[in-house]
Amino acid sequence: MENKTDADTSQYPSVDLAYDFVKSSYDWMVTRFEAINSKIQGLLTFAATITAALPIIAKAIFSDTNFSSPCFYVAMAAFVFLVITGIAGLRIGSITLLSPKMLYDKYLHYSHWEFKQMVIYWAGEHFNENKKLIDKKAHFRDAMTIFLLIEILCICFWIVK
Repeated sequence: MENKTDADTSQYPSVDLAYDFVKSSYDWMVTRFEAINSKIQGLLTFAATITAALPIIAKAIFSDTNFSSPCFYVAMAAFVFLVITGIAGLRIGSITLLSPKMLYDKYLHYSHWEFKQMVIYWAGEHFNENKKLIDKKAHFRDAMTIFLLIEILCICFWIVK
């Protein structure tokens, strides 16, 4: 039997319904976290492929390709910045999850209903923290995309010259 008062249930009548979303909210964040990391990794792979392939293709097609061109140097610098940004984006942060140890230490003395209420609160806090982390990783991905565009434009200018 739960030790909740009528005031508790009238103030928070949907605790049981909201509690059902706790696990799902963590699953969603883990999925989004893995997705943004996959996008960063994919962009790193694509950029490395482009960076390796385009100069080789340019040299094969145009025998007078000049590797000491400022456009080529800017393209390679953009690639270096892209890689540094990508590695930093992959390494930054980790998903925040509910700690069973924290639950054991701080919340086992609560009633079933109060426990659910506290878990919902912490799931909400963690959701916000995880969203901020994922948004930060998305900024790294966006910066990588800009560096890739700069690199590709510089390589195109380099090939045309």
